Amino acid sequence: MADVEYEKLNEKDYAGREFVTVTLNESIEEADFLRLQEVLNEININNYRLKEDSIYLNSEGGLIYTAKQMGNLIRKHHIATKINKEDKCISACIFLLAAGSCRMALGDVGIHRGRVESDFKDIDEIKKYALTRNADENYLKKMETSNTLITDITSVPNWSLRYLSDLTKLKNGFFNTTETESYYWQEIVSRKIAAPKEFLLNNLYDRDWEIYNQITWYDKWIRKVDPAYSFPSCTEQMFLDQLEKYPNGTDKWDEKFELYDSWQGYTHVDSDGEINTFYTHEVPLIDGVMHYWTLDYYKKNAEEITYREVTTLSAPTEWESEEEKLTISLNGRRAERIVTVSNTGRIMNGWGLDP
Repeated sequence: MADVEYEKLNEKDYAGREFVTVTLNESIEEADFLRLQEVLNEININNYRLKEDSIYLNSEGGLIYTAKQMGNLIRKHHIATKINKEDKCISACIFLLAAGSCRMALGDVGIHRGRVESDFKDIDEIKKYALTRNADENYLKKMETSNTLITDITSVPNWSLRYLSDLTKLKNGFFNTTETESYYWQEIVSRKIAAPKEFLLNNLYDRDWEIYNQITWYDKWIRKVDPAYSFPSCTEQMFLDQLEKYPNGTDKWDEKFELYDSWQGYTHVDSDGEINTFYTHEVPLIDGVMHYWTLDYYKKNAEEITYREVTTLSAPTEWESEEEKLTISLNGRRAERIVTVSNTGRIMNGWGLDP
């Protein structure tokens, strides 16, 4: 099992927030998703701050599906990912690295295609499995890596390993913020310090050249430091260092409710008693159907979330609920309720249908 290492450092930043570290070690297993979710929720609710504003990676890989689940958590919270020089990120770990709001891959990044432990019934099932790489490709596109990364991954046999060069890391954005996340942080910081975004970008440009010019002959030829792959830290690329230099205003743009993902559908018990799950926006109004929906979201510094749920059916029905504040309208077709839940980053609810 991977070690989701969470530590409070007993030191505070300029705003009095307690510094903590989160390090993802060893193999990625199913339980790691819930543990990381628990840790990130605690950090968010208590307004802790990650050291270097990053999650540290030192993993040999593991379950790809779980890695992508964890990656979505990381991106949803707008957290950077970092591999320190002496550490590694192998196999499925690359899905964690790619998720960073900013990625800083100073250590080794190794890739190969995934392994299959289960047996295939026939050749058609093998072909169908090969098509599942589309899910991995869509995930990497969502995380704004290069279009060639999935090809690089699937071209390396699962019994082998290929380490990415610094040039390949650079092409995949593994030394920088992504475009979307850079815009996100520019918006937040420019509002908080009441400065134009051009001011932030000019400061970062100057910092980039400062780092480049600081590399000496000794660094380049003896220590083998290549100035082409030396960049400002993720804290600097997310402009969070500017919050330490200038007075902060009261702007709360970063505390708005942010919808990250959503899906819905229904479950149906067939004549054999088997439960079948369907992901769709169209739910049949028949016996044995349970409509469900899920929202993945991010809400900064809030202990609870209150939302209004409105469910409308195509035909009138009777509604039963233990909730006191259930409002029925449209002659029994619509039910509305106000719900308050803990801020976990995910809301799930639904109705059993019995027309």
